[in-house]
Amino acid sequence: MDVAERHARILARNLASLQPERPLALERLMSEEEALLLKLDQFQSRYTKLQDHLGASLFPYVLELLGEEGKALSVLDRLDRLEALGFLPSAQAWQELRLIRNQLAHEYPEQPEELCHELEQGLQAGERLVETWEHFRAMVGRNSHLARTLNEENA
Repeated sequence: MDVAERHARILARNLASLQPERPLALERLMSEEEALLLKLDQFQSRYTKLQDHLGASLFPYVLELLGEEGKALSVLDRLDRLEALGFLPSAQAWQELRLIRNQLAHEYPEQPEELCHELEQGLQAGERLVETWEHFRAMVGRNSHLARTLNEENA
């Protein structure tokens, strides 16, 4: 939980720092303005780290603590189960966040218009990712056994 919280906190601060830059202007992106590029790199890194940590580590672990077979389930079944239990607002929305994460990992400098569009979509997805984390964290907090176990283990 602490790792996810740290990634989410930094991602949220980064998104706030990028707000004055939005919508992203192709000219500024192409000018390779260092301050903007550093913010965008930080955004991509934190988005990826938070999304990966939740999906690969925390989601299956929470299911295991709830008595589910979290690690044995396919990713799609895991997401569906988390949605059914109320921990994820939407399994489909999570899959969309994952697709955007994959797009962000593959930059195409020879297609600057596409890159600018994908980065803008990514920033919107980053806001949804932070909201998804906050929802998940709140649901964990409502389950005293789960919250206590995760806090004790510092998961």
